[in-house]
Amino acid sequence: MKSLVIALKTLKELWREPLLLGILAAFPVLLVCIYGIAYGDTTQGLSKYLVILVLNADAGTTLPDGSTYRAGNELVDRLKAQTWEGAPVFTVLSVNSRSEAEITLGERKAALLLHIPDGFSEALGASLPARLTLIGDIYTDNFQFSRSLLESLLREAAFSMSGKPSVSSVQYEYLPGTGTMNDFQVGIPGVVVFGLMLLVVVTAMILVREEIAHTLRRLRLTPLRSADLLVGVTLANLLLSVFLVPLTLGAAYLFGFHSQGSPILILLTGLLLCLATVGLGLLTACFARSDSEAANLGSVLGVFMALTSGAIAPMPAAPLFQVGARSIQVYDLLPTYHAAEALRRIMILGEGLPGISYHLAMLALISILILTAGILLYQRLQMDRR
Repeated sequence: MKSLVIALKTLKELWREPLLLGILAAFPVLLVCIYGIAYGDTTQGLSKYLVILVLNADAGTTLPDGSTYRAGNELVDRLKAQTWEGAPVFTVLSVNSRSEAEITLGERKAALLLHIPDGFSEALGASLPARLTLIGDIYTDNFQFSRSLLESLLREAAFSMSGKPSVSSVQYEYLPGTGTMNDFQVGIPGVVVFGLMLLVVVTAMILVREEIAHTLRRLRLTPLRSADLLVGVTLANLLLSVFLVPLTLGAAYLFGFHSQGSPILILLTGLLLCLATVGLGLLTACFARSDSEAANLGSVLGVFMALTSGAIAPMPAAPLFQVGARSIQVYDLLPTYHAAEALRRIMILGEGLPGISYHLAMLALISILILTAGILLYQRLQMDRR
């Protein structure tokens, strides 16, 4: 009962400070809006991102009837005819020189340059190797994606135009629920994790304010125990996460996001991550002496945990050891990694509890360990201050 009173007191104090509560609610919503504006428009299909420049130097070859056949032109027409779900796969633009194309590539306005050399038609007609060149920045996602699609398409087209049967056929299959995904939909699980990590700041600021206002000294004169205070603060944060997760998903739905999995599992994952944020907030409060220090330290810790978990961007492999068929990475020690992976599997792949059991179990274990460490260190600090 005492913990419930503390939780209600904490929520009332946050309600009376609309700026902090507004920032907490607005941050994930603004992230969703930024993602939605940048990546949510799918009306143009893949062609919006896969812009292909073509430098066609093929002069063609003369056929027995005196007409000129230009295989380069036919190849370009085949690329323009590629569609996916009724929309073009590529935006194909012709350029007059490589220098012109390099300017466009340098400005990131195109994925790559396809150079069709002179003699391309003659090579196909004589069954000789026909060399095509792909030019672009190998470190950009659009180049890698465009190249992976083009290589098979160009190979198939070359065999078809030369009159030979294809020696290989490449087909693309998507995991259920991912065939029409875009970067916006893929990024929403990370936005949920990022938004919840702000609770580290809220927890730290609440406890630091209690210390500055000498509330804790007065509470020591009452039957209230420190455990009641910490449980109350934890309950308040759990209630905040119950509010933040649906708010973030609601904003995502307005931009066309559709989760494939259970909302209950999404909320459960958010609640487990919230336990870790409370623990991190307790640890932050142990080293902060003012609101500003709590906000700064909590922000750095929360952002670091989110960015290094793969929630926002993929991280390089960092294996520690092997357990059976599973490679344990450095990121397996972070609660945000397991939260992001569980949310990704739920929202994008539509997996149920069996498919995310490992990540939920690890998230619960790590969150409880962090929360326990935070409680013990905070209580020890309070004992030293008596």
